[in-house]
Amino acid sequence: MAGKQENFSGIDRELALRVPGAAERRFSFAGNEIRISPASWRKLVVLEVPLLALLALVFIISAVVTPGFELRSSGIDVPWLYSCPLLALTGVPCLLCGMTRSFLAMGGLDLRQAFIFHPLGPVLFASLVPLAVVLLVSTASGRRFGISITRSLRRQLIAWGSLIVLAAWVAKIIIWRQTGLL
Repeated sequence: MAGKQENFSGIDRELALRVPGAAERRFSFAGNEIRISPASWRKLVVLEVPLLALLALVFIISAVVTPGFELRSSGIDVPWLYSCPLLALTGVPCLLCGMTRSFLAMGGLDLRQAFIFHPLGPVLFASLVPLAVVLLVSTASGRRFGISITRSLRRQLIAWGSLIVLAAWVAKIIIWRQTGLL
């Protein structure tokens, strides 16, 4: 009888995931695929919830701290947010130098200053907003979103992304020299 109870509870869990309208949906295009599938709360807590919490923390810190590393409301210094060992050792900014200050400028809605700190900062910050919305919808609806892309598209994205990051780094160095940040 205990075996039947375990089987029944196993079937019960399966039935709970198979509620009407909760079937997996797939959208395919050119060999790539987007999946929306039901997920248990336990699965969502492993990935979606921590990412959503991290993004919320990034947005909150961006809203309350200035690019000069002071709290917006009180002016108290918070210098522990910033340190780049490569810049401190070599005097040359790394690929991500300025990204923190760019995000902080975006939190204060200063788009011009955000571009000066890092040309990709506003773009990356703006792309995190839809990601946060997807994670919030995923968590609230109990559905997991997944993307599968072809190897060739993955290679193209890596190549173009690398070129864009390098171009932004060169642009950042030029801008920083002109504005006196470097």
